[in-house]
Amino acid sequence: MVEVSVIIPTTLPEGATIDPVERLARDPFDDYELLVRRDEGAAHARNVGIERARGDKLVFLDDDSIPCAGYLRTASVALDAYPAVAGRVRQPDDARFTDLELPWYDQGDDTKPTDMLPGCNMAIRKEVLESVGGFDEETFGWGHEESELAERIAQDYSIQYVPELLIEHTYVESLPDYIEKSYLLGRADVRWWRLDGKSLGWLVRQSLNTPIRGESRLGTVRRIAQRAGWLAEIAAG
Repeated sequence: MVEVSVIIPTTLPEGATIDPVERLARDPFDDYELLVRRDEGAAHARNVGIERARGDKLVFLDDDSIPCAGYLRTASVALDAYPAVAGRVRQPDDARFTDLELPWYDQGDDTKPTDMLPGCNMAIRKEVLESVGGFDEETFGWGHEESELAERIAQDYSIQYVPELLIEHTYVESLPDYIEKSYLLGRADVRWWRLDGKSLGWLVRQSLNTPIRGESRLGTVRRIAQRAGWLAEIAAG
């Protein structure tokens, strides 16, 4: 038994440097295990990690999340108090796009209830995940899997935002990366709406009636890519 199990899905090859692994190795907190999963799909990889975890306190990071000093001690203490915890995410100062609207990243300076879990920085008791059934890997390979999970968790448990649980994480590295991510999240939108029982007519109206123009050029780019994702997923059935 360990105090904390850290689950990290990755597409990086064996032998590649995984940033959070390197950072956590330098932390004085050592009562933890690492489960780096290369299974296909982030939702499936995390579910395998949950199943194999020996700890009762589970921490989820992406393979490019950079935990701050004292991260695991903070996660452990937070999970003593709360069943599910959303951490704070900051983009590094040298990130290319720092003015994106990412409300699930930095939710402020105060500890408070929330309904958002950032997949790159969250901590959840294993009993909670076993109770709600883990990630929906049948619907979501990647994209909104943590948001849909948060919705189910919130039906029976509280989710607390803890700003001291801090990581650095770059949202996208380039404009093509931003376009691709927006497109894939658009496809995930439709899968979530279908799960929520939305009709084909509703999906088509949502896709065609949502304004394309955003509040900035990047916002407009995101909406165009998002709409392309919506239409592609609707066409795929």
